[in-house]
This record gives sequence, C-alpha cells and structure tokens, in this order.
Amino acid sequence: MEKPIFSISTSFYNRGKWVDHVYETIKAQTYPYWEWVVTDDFSTEDSAEERLREIARNDSRVVYYNQSRKKEVFYNPQYGCSGNIVMQLDSDDEMYANLLEIYAKYFMEDPELMGITCGHSMKKDLEVYTSISNYALQVRHNINFAPMARAWRNTIPHFDLNGELNWWQNDTNIIRHIEARGKVLFIPRELYVYNYSGDSISKKDYSYEDVKAIELERVRIENRFPDLDNKDKCTFDLKYLPIDRLSWAFYNCDFNKSTSSKKINFIKADIWPYEKHLLNELYYDHSLSYNGNPREKYDEIVVYLNESTWKYLKNKGEDLKKKYPNIPVRFFVDEHLWKATPEQLKVFGRFSFWNTEGLIHGFLL
Repeated sequence: MEKPIFSISTSFYNRGKWVDHVYETIKAQTYPYWEWVVTDDFSTEDSAEERLREIARNDSRVVYYNQSRKKEVFYNPQYGCSGNIVMQLDSDDEMYANLLEIYAKYFMEDPELMGITCGHSMKKDLEVYTSISNYALQVRHNINFAPMARAWRNTIPHFDLNGELNWWQNDTNIIRHIEARGKVLFIPRELYVYNYSGDSISKKDYSYEDVKAIELERVRIENRFPDLDNKDKCTFDLKYLPIDRLSWAFYNCDFNKSTSSKKINFIKADIWPYEKHLLNELYYDHSLSYNGNPREKYDEIVVYLNESTWKYLKNKGEDLKKKYPNIPVRFFVDEHLWKATPEQLKVFGRFSFWNTEGLIHGFLL
C-alpha cells in the first residue's frame, strides 16, 4: 500500500492549557509523516484557539479547522484531514513517541486492515497513576479492546448522524463505522496515556435520566449496524487474541516509552511456544528473553506470577534484586486466573503493589 500519512485530529474545549502538552507528544513521534488538524470547540473559558492558530502559523504540519457548528470535529475527526490515515487524539492525552511508527507498520503489512487501537495506561492530571486498562468498550465476539488512539483509513465521509448525537459516544460510533468497513486490530501494548483531567467527561456525575438517555443513544448507534452482531462473522483481526491477557504483564513497564531497543527478561515458568512467538512479534522493536540466564544483562525484568511461576521462583525471588542490581523488576498477577496469598507474594521480599479490577502490578523495592 501507499505510505501511511497520519492526520491527527484534536478538538479542544476549555483546555487551552493543554495545547502545548499535546503538541509536544506529537512532535516527539519517531514517524515523520503526519499533520495535526486542530480546532477550538467554541470554548466558554480557557480557549485554545489563539495558541492553536499561533502554532499553525509557525508549523506547516499543523492545520486549524474552522468549525461551522459545535462538536463538528469531535464527531467527525476526518474533517480537514488530508492524510490517508485519520487518528483521533483527545485534548488532554498523550501518545508514546513510537505509536505512529508502530501503527504505520501494521497498516503497511495488511492492506485489508481498516482500523487500529491500542492499550493504554490511565493517569490523573498526568501525575498520579490510577490504573491500567486494556479495554473500555463493549466486548464483541468475546474480544477485549480499547477505543484509545483509534486510527483508521480515511475513507469514511461522516460519522455524526447529521449532528444528532448528544452524549459524547464518538468512540462507540466511530469504531462501529470502522468495523462495518473492514477489520479492526487491537494491539495489546501500552502506547497511550488516557488522562483524567479535572473536567474529563469520565468524571462527570450523571443523573438517572442522563444514564437512560446515554443508553438509548448507545442502542441507537448499535442498531445502525445489526450485521455486526452476526456470530458467524468477526470484524476483528484475531492476531493477538491468544496473548490478550498475558500482555497485561508488560503494562506500566519503563521500556514501553523507549524509542531504543531494550532487552527484557520475561519470567513465566509455563510459557508456551506460541506465546513466545506472539510476544516477540508484538514487541518486535525490543529483545525478549524467557526465564533468562542470571549471567545475562537486562534492562528490565517482568514476572508473570501464577502458581507455576511461584514454585519456580520460590527459592529465587528474594535474590532477583541481588542478581540484577539497579534493574527494574516488576511482577504481575491476573487474579481472575490465580489468587496469590500474601505469603506467596513474599517470594519477592519487599515490594509495593497496586490492585485494579483483579489485576495486581507490583514493583520490587
């Protein structure tokens, strides 16, 4: 296929203070073929328009789109975009520097691929870590996927039901339109930060009537695509489905943000050959070793802790930091599959950990 050229679309509303943060995350991309299409959505305070127009005057890669109505670009991110790939970037989020390069690889490899999303971490005002999330949209065909950093081929003329949507469900609506035109690939790899800023829609307190209206709108969107409920068809690329949950062990690791190749030791006593194959493909730009040699040097160590791995490490866990001084050692437990007791977690000695939705992530102190 032709070289991917990304049009990154961002609509700002009362978030002028976030403009430069988002701009920096785009400028940091290792993939150079992009434009940033921006607008201010008729802000009532803290308008981004002046700063966005200033950036557009000084950077030919930035295009200011003049809206004719509110939420025009929010619901139609392709407006004003000249690239062959459209990507929607929220006005308080960030993408890691290698995101566009990784997306370009997948779009180039599969001309039939229509859209891509990826895994993400969540933060509060870009400072306080709150959780990780691998999916945030309704599960379809038993596949977990996130609507974050959604990118798609620029072939869909409009999304917004003639401006009749009211409840910010552009993620649901856009993903369904993409599904209707081809396959969607979820990359189970942390490439994006979803930020809970003070005015995030996710933090809003909704009334009972609001919730009913939101659900009615979701149903209305879903009813426009009844064929997607056909169980004999699948609108997803299933490439990484076998390691969907396994890949969560790598979330919040330091190397996710690195643009240079890192050497990672992944410890999982019962790892299968197909898991190694898919993980090597997923992290093609890094070097993964499995249950590695303590004489080797690594940039980071990740432990998938289940019963088999616990037995494997029972007499080795406390020595990890001694054998690998000054190297980050992280462990992960999927409590849906195995519930570790406090005694079993002591295999690591001293550690800190956090638990979110049945997932335990820990870090050796």
